[in-house]
Amino acid sequence: MDPERQRLQEDLRGLVTGDVRCDDLFTQVYASDASIYEVRPLAVVRPRSTADVVAVVTYAAQKRLPVYARGAGTGLAGESLGPGIVVDFSRYMRRILQIDSESVRVQPGVVHAQLNDYLRAYGRTFGPDPANSNVTTMGSLIAIDGSGSYWLKYGSARRHVLSLQVVLADGTVMEVGQEALPASGETTEAAETSTVASDGSAARQRALIRQLSTTLSQNAEAIEKYQPQSLLNRCGYQLAGVLKDGHLDVARLLSGSEGTLALITEATVATQPLPKHRAVSMLFFDRLENAALAVPEILKYEPCACDLLDRRHLSLARETSPEYEVLIPADAEAVLLVEISGDEASEVREPQSQLVDRIRRKKQFAFDARLALDAAEVDLFWQLTRRVVPRLHRLKGNARPIPIVEDVAVPPAVLPEFLLRMQTTLKKHQVTASLFGHVGHGQLHIRPFLDLANPADVQRMESLASELYADVFHLGGTISGEHGDGLSRTPFVCEQYGPL
Repeated sequence: MDPERQRLQEDLRGLVTGDVRCDDLFTQVYASDASIYEVRPLAVVRPRSTADVVAVVTYAAQKRLPVYARGAGTGLAGESLGPGIVVDFSRYMRRILQIDSESVRVQPGVVHAQLNDYLRAYGRTFGPDPANSNVTTMGSLIAIDGSGSYWLKYGSARRHVLSLQVVLADGTVMEVGQEALPASGETTEAAETSTVASDGSAARQRALIRQLSTTLSQNAEAIEKYQPQSLLNRCGYQLAGVLKDGHLDVARLLSGSEGTLALITEATVATQPLPKHRAVSMLFFDRLENAALAVPEILKYEPCACDLLDRRHLSLARETSPEYEVLIPADAEAVLLVEISGDEASEVREPQSQLVDRIRRKKQFAFDARLALDAAEVDLFWQLTRRVVPRLHRLKGNARPIPIVEDVAVPPAVLPEFLLRMQTTLKKHQVTASLFGHVGHGQLHIRPFLDLANPADVQRMESLASELYADVFHLGGTISGEHGDGLSRTPFVCEQYGPL
């Protein structure tokens, strides 16, 4: 270990009760995530408490070292990588602190699937459902404003964040949520003087709220003008809708900020009742375009989820599971998984049967279909995405499915046009790609197969990203629907927002 790292490790170990590691092996482990990037940090801290986080952030501020929050399950864009201090919340800060009838308070390291297992006993759930729920931490989910298949019913994480305990860049601890704006006529000096006497952090909080509200008010027209037309958007800071009705929703603003504005140490989130009945249809198509054309018809039945998988995923499923070999026709080019949920069996079975009949027989978009009505079948259908999508990364060969443009979202109405443009661009560059998407809300996870040890493929990757994003902008979409900007997409943020 070099002297700088040795000194850093000794300093931090004297300040925190959690783990501090600066050795080569440990920092190399934290040099990568699920993205294509590798950046080795100076140090890794695994805090045990908010006090540990304050100590690390304060020390980093004094030494002018950058800090990167890290959880698990969401790092597809390199958001958690950097050459400074990585703070890993997933090791110790994973307690469920409090549960009420309609909310729960958690530490950031709580795993999403484990939280929902806990909530199930109360008949509740946290609705936003990332694909890697069994490893994704709640801090990560909030930091990237994740959503998943059930966006049509639950939206993204920020819709359900009620309040956050956060540590700012100077070590100040704040509890933030929907904050009332200062009364009109109240002067900055008077407000801050009266608050400082009792609580310095409260004064800081009032000043930040005032400055933020002023900035957002002055730029309200630009904020509205430069929003994409897609149903969801996770590109840049989420400024739309945080200032209204005399309140500034700071928790909503921090959701999706990727740990760049504050570090989350506790979160209170709303929970939702578990659906009593669910029905899932599996619709098979002989052309990808037919699947896209079917989406507007499917949305008329108000599904809670509508996901697409392409032929590559289906072939892999058939090869790896006897159940899917029987279930999935060999000539299927694409499949749509559509779920309808409700409190009564009739609320889900009848609409689902009508949906299948319309898409398959009346519109003749799908050539075959399967319907799941009991819990075991519903779970089998959804395991298609849970089990098969990760298997793409285990395929043999130098070319891998690269997560570089895997998070675009466009208005559902223009999906057929975007898919045509996407295929044209891929053919132009002689690249194949896997496609998985939450097409009910227009989100597509596109992963070109490239060999990043080949300089020509690296250059091809950059050209692909530029051209595909140009099509996304042309159709009113966004470069990030839920996975964040990170190192992958930050260079393109200014293209999406322009003057904003």
